[in-house]
Amino acid sequence: MSLQNEPKTLVWEDLMDVEWTYDGEFYQVKFGESAKEYDGVEIVVEGFMFPLEYTRKHTTFLVSASPMTNCFFCGPGEAESMMLVESKDAIEYVYKPITMTGTFRLIHDAADGVIYELEGATMVE
Repeated sequence: MSLQNEPKTLVWEDLMDVEWTYDGEFYQVKFGESAKEYDGVEIVVEGFMFPLEYTRKHTTFLVSASPMTNCFFCGPGEAESMMLVESKDAIEYVYKPITMTGTFRLIHDAADGVIYELEGATMVE
């Protein structure tokens, strides 16, 4: 098996390479080179699940560098410490870290507070 086909392991610190500017109405994000290197790339990411709905299983949720007890809305953390996950299969919520693989995308419109997305994601056992 070729290493070229192996997903790239995401380093959360690389996603902190962003610059925020205020245009008078909204905050705009400018991605640095280390964050841009992941765009469109198949990655593996380990993080903590943040459900967006009150159900046991989820296909759309957030994964964060920090556990929910270190909530990015209630403590230190920013939009660059999380990503929206669009999973192929429903995944049951767990408190422990999960590992996902999928295609990483930059989201240039920060209006929803999310600037990273993992498309076509599957859980790594």
